[in-house]
Amino acid sequence: MIQRLLEKAIDTPVKLHLLLIFHENVRMEATASSIAERVCRDIWSVSQALDEMVEDGVMGRSVCPKGDLCYRYAPLPENHEPIKRLIAGYDDPIERDLLQRLIRDLSTYAAYRRSNAWEYQIV
Repeated sequence: MIQRLLEKAIDTPVKLHLLLIFHENVRMEATASSIAERVCRDIWSVSQALDEMVEDGVMGRSVCPKGDLCYRYAPLPENHEPIKRLIAGYDDPIERDLLQRLIRDLSTYAAYRRSNAWEYQIV
């Protein structure tokens, strides 16, 4: 269950970091630039990660009062249990090390998997 979530939605260290932050702050709603500042990462990787997480049913997106896009934690029901297990496993130091190693491995092929999935959807 967790493996599927990682392969489908949380396949980079940036996405894991964002998931952990939003899971801790479930009512947080913010723009990509404010999130990038908060996590000390570049706006491009954060924006891409957030958009992909919206597509994968982990995050929600809406228009903020100022007209920018805002992101919020809004996992689809089928992602609730895998996320809950991922977070619980992340609390264990040994499990955390394994998860981080797996995500680093998955991130190597994340762009390739996404481009193939997109290709198959068009056909």
